[in-house]
Amino acid sequence: MKKVGLGLLLSVFTFVGIAQEYNEKAEEYSKTITAEDLKKHLSIIASDKFEGRETGEKGQKMAMDYLIENFKSYGIKPIKEYGYIQTFDLLEQKTENIQLKIGEETFEVLKDFTVSPSVILKRAIESEIVFVGYGIEEGNYTSYKGLDIKGKAVFIMDGMPGKTELAGKWLMKDRIALAKEKGAIVVLYHSLKLKDNLIKYEHYYSTPKLTLKEDVKDKQTIVIASTTELTQTITKAAGLRWKKILRKGINSEKTKALTFQLEVNKPTEKLTSENVLAFIPGSENPEEVVVLTAHYDHIGIDGDKVFNGADDDGSGTVSMLEIAQAFQMAVKDGLKPKRSILIMPVSGEEKGLLGSKYYTNNPVFPLENTVANLNVDMIGRYDENHEEGDDYVYLIGSDKLSSTLHKVSEKVNELYTEIELDYTFNDENDPNRFYYRSDHYNFAKNNIPVIFYFSGVHEDYHKETDTVEKIDFEKTARIARLVFLTAWEIANRDNRIEVDGE
Repeated sequence: MKKVGLGLLLSVFTFVGIAQEYNEKAEEYSKTITAEDLKKHLSIIASDKFEGRETGEKGQKMAMDYLIENFKSYGIKPIKEYGYIQTFDLLEQKTENIQLKIGEETFEVLKDFTVSPSVILKRAIESEIVFVGYGIEEGNYTSYKGLDIKGKAVFIMDGMPGKTELAGKWLMKDRIALAKEKGAIVVLYHSLKLKDNLIKYEHYYSTPKLTLKEDVKDKQTIVIASTTELTQTITKAAGLRWKKILRKGINSEKTKALTFQLEVNKPTEKLTSENVLAFIPGSENPEEVVVLTAHYDHIGIDGDKVFNGADDDGSGTVSMLEIAQAFQMAVKDGLKPKRSILIMPVSGEEKGLLGSKYYTNNPVFPLENTVANLNVDMIGRYDENHEEGDDYVYLIGSDKLSSTLHKVSEKVNELYTEIELDYTFNDENDPNRFYYRSDHYNFAKNNIPVIFYFSGVHEDYHKETDTVEKIDFEKTARIARLVFLTAWEIANRDNRIEVDGE
């Protein structure tokens, strides 16, 4: 590691508000995070024996037991009333037994349309379709003039009114939200790319869907995306001309009455899953908590293929083990962190960030006392923007809610690890939208400062070829040390990290 002068050391210690001896000790403990130990753990949890760690299934439970066993061996005590786990209930449904009839014609799910939410309690709906054109409302322009859609099915066209200042302003999700607000029981909308997506992502659409039981409501508005072919059939049955619609939208006053019938009775299975809790109480401000997360679930098995998820997110999961051990070593040496540390491997990330969502909806420790979340997801490989051997990590979200967190992160790296901090995916306009795609986002939504550590997507992402021998464990160890040292500084600085962003 590069040596630094006394002046720089003092300036850094002044910045983070921690004594020099404490920082020297932090570096000492960070070195206990080793490539050898990471490999030992990952060779177990990313083995075929763990069956791809699918949420709610045998392999995920095995991984949970392995994590708890190790946390216990480090001397980390259970949390009163929870022990080492936070359990949450799930509902899983196959996309079957959905019958849609519009007018006199019957249509087929995953061929003509898709339905959301992905999990729906048994429903039977019959209504007349109300055509609302583009489904927008702004200033003097409204698609709902003279229309009452409460308790009815509505149909929304893609596109926008031509030659208006509204062009490009309303996303379909905004139009759906408006229809829901006005009381629609069903929203049908034309999805221009749906047919291509149904072919391209057939496996995704046909795979059973999982959601938190607490999120499933009796009378949610059902949203149906229709292919262009289905849209043409519907509009023709309503007496509308397709080419004219594309130019001018739909005039609801000129449509024929069209009935809508939907029956949903999807096969449903009840499951449970768990977040694992390794809690290290603080010495001076124990009520303030720094949360570290990584998802330990993956996507399971498909036939004879085992999706081991060595990088996604086995690399982050085993980093949590090593970080927990490093903190607990400090505790045994009489160096408790000032603030509490919660190391929480979460489940259900692959199904929609479910475990972290459940935690932030039902926190073990109050969210107002949660200082920051450091989230680690895929740090063991290289993406196409970096060559093998590059010493880098993508940081996402560090400056979005707290400028102080961002500065602490950079200072820690400058002092200890000197990894290239790549902010490419932190750009608000990044099309990958990674900021919204891992567990830190559920904390960020609750105004908790976050950092997401990530090495990028590679050719084995979500494939059975994401295996242990492809992991660079030295690289993984360097990033895990950076996460540990950043958590150490956040937990031990004189003042709590401030929220000053939006």
